Amino acid sequence: MMTWYQILSFFLTNGLRIFLGLYFVVNLLEISWYRKRAAALSVSAACAAVCMMAFSCFPIRQIYLVGAETIILTVIIYSLFATNLRMSLFLTFFYEITVALWEFIISAGLGVAFHSDSFLNAKSFGYLVAVWIVRFLMLGMAFLTQRTAATSLKRNNKQSSRVIAEVALAGFLGVVLLSGQNIIAISDDQLTVWVIFALLILVAVLFFNLNRQYEMEKTIAQLQKDKNALLERDYQNLRNSYAANAKLFHDFHNHVEALYRYLSKSSTEEAMEYLENLRTPMQSISQTAWIGEEAIDYLIDSKIALAISQNIRVNTNIEFPRHTNIKSVDLVAILGNLLDNSIEAAGSAEDNLRFINLTIRRINDMLVIKVENRCGAQPAVTDGDLQTSKTDKALHGWGLKNVRTAAEHYDGTIETEYSDHTFRAVVTLSFEAVKA
Repeated sequence: MMTWYQILSFFLTNGLRIFLGLYFVVNLLEISWYRKRAAALSVSAACAAVCMMAFSCFPIRQIYLVGAETIILTVIIYSLFATNLRMSLFLTFFYEITVALWEFIISAGLGVAFHSDSFLNAKSFGYLVAVWIVRFLMLGMAFLTQRTAATSLKRNNKQSSRVIAEVALAGFLGVVLLSGQNIIAISDDQLTVWVIFALLILVAVLFFNLNRQYEMEKTIAQLQKDKNALLERDYQNLRNSYAANAKLFHDFHNHVEALYRYLSKSSTEEAMEYLENLRTPMQSISQTAWIGEEAIDYLIDSKIALAISQNIRVNTNIEFPRHTNIKSVDLVAILGNLLDNSIEAAGSAEDNLRFINLTIRRINDMLVIKVENRCGAQPAVTDGDLQTSKTDKALHGWGLKNVRTAAEHYDGTIETEYSDHTFRAVVTLSFEAVKA
């Protein structure tokens, strides 16, 4: 018969294990979650702990309890986030094994330290102490994970992978050290099972890192493909615009002669109409020097011309450092996507309220690119990612991902904000001066 403190401790330790399992798996799957999701995870963890306590009242072997908890955690994660079912099941299964391994290592370690076999008894007070030590270590890891989440995503991924590998390796070494002690009695079969589990965890960590690397490379390849398509589109637009201007300037003397004829006959209205038609292709590109990079200047000019053609006011404040390691192709990806998104969003607002503000400023060794625009409606957000408003979701929605990928080449970040019908995107890049 379990005492009240054992029941309370069992509920709390199971609740913590389940909640932390949900937390770690969600973070490893790189899913964004908010206050409402945190509350849902907490409630789900409490319900799951009650279910596990109810299951433990029956004469069920421990392996089946672990399997039941693994399924419960997977169902909770899938129902809340609709994420990859197989990867969720994989992570929760090895999470359960890892927790059980460390509970064995800590309890056996305490038994060796205090020369007592009672710590290995799952119903003893000493074993509960070992379990609580493991829970506090897990809480510490969760705290460190939350702190590193404040840094860039790339750095956070590296930190998480390193911590997981270190925990797995430490668990394997712990079992090996326990197999060489003779202070407390641990059966060879039990040690063999835990050594096998420790090796499986190491293999699982290797598989997880390889899978993450594969998914990252696949995403980068898709982003590169999409970026090339955007660059090709911008290039063709610029080429068409300049072809129109070249044709215009080639026929310049003919246009002057036609205007002279109209004015010589006092046909003012016809001359004004002719001039208006003549201005339209000339306004497509103003050939303004913005940053001194020909490709970027052409891009900004073409986007401004496109915005003006849609009755969107454009304000610019550009201060770009010369001779840096920032490549034109990355700036094209960043500015092209940001301006495309802003033009599309501003175009949905009322005519008299449409505007875009483009700011490029240097702050010490940081380059800050900020684009603000009026929105006709609040942008949709799913799991922390902005969603495209276009009907073809598969071919669109890569804009900010392309920006993030280009920014990460310079240890940069992108932050977005929406308030008062205005959307803001701020990109920061670290740059180095290079010789001209």
